[in-house]
Amino acid sequence: MWPFGKSAEARLQQALKENQVLGRYPLEAKVVKKVAIFSGELPNEHLKSLLEVVAGGINGIESADTSAVRVVAPVAAEPEPATDPLALARAALAKIKADPDLAGNPVDVVQQGEKIILRGAVDAEAEREKARSLAASVPGVAEVDVSGLQVISGAAELNVTDEDGDVVYTVKAGDTLSAIALHYYGSAGRGAYMKIANANGLADPNKIYVGQKLKIPGTVAGPDEELA
Repeated sequence: MWPFGKSAEARLQQALKENQVLGRYPLEAKVVKKVAIFSGELPNEHLKSLLEVVAGGINGIESADTSAVRVVAPVAAEPEPATDPLALARAALAKIKADPDLAGNPVDVVQQGEKIILRGAVDAEAEREKARSLAASVPGVAEVDVSGLQVISGAAELNVTDEDGDVVYTVKAGDTLSAIALHYYGSAGRGAYMKIANANGLADPNKIYVGQKLKIPGTVAGPDEELA
């Protein structure tokens, strides 16, 4: 289940790869203490600011560090874009974060040309439609893809992240590890709940207690990975 089935770092790397401007360059990205740290090479200084926009659209990331990105002009220097290639993403993200019903939900905002992609979770179908409408209202947006935006009851309450930008869940009365896995990964199978158990050093997956904080690890493949 997106975004719970994929780490903040993996979602950032995917967004970078999918970006029509930045995806052409040799760049690497990792997340440390909610900071997106980029390295690699770009042909001009302006493109560094686009990295910050991409990072800002990923839930669980609070800032970006581009100090390790070198500006190396190619033989035929590429001109700086006349307009901001990620202006639509900036505007869509601002609208969603400003809305009181959506601000606390785990939502990623990604731009591909004139298309805005929303991924994550909201509390109700009405919020899903509101997110779509807000993104579509940005001048210049030709399409909004919400196929990766799920409706999960209490989504905002699940949006608690650790220093890696990944989800942390506080155990409540009546919880079981398999039920927690089902809520986050869409599977209550052993592969799913043992992923949580192993990430938290639980010798016995049947022994959790009220108030315990559990890291919900992302997977490399994300929501499509087999967790049965």
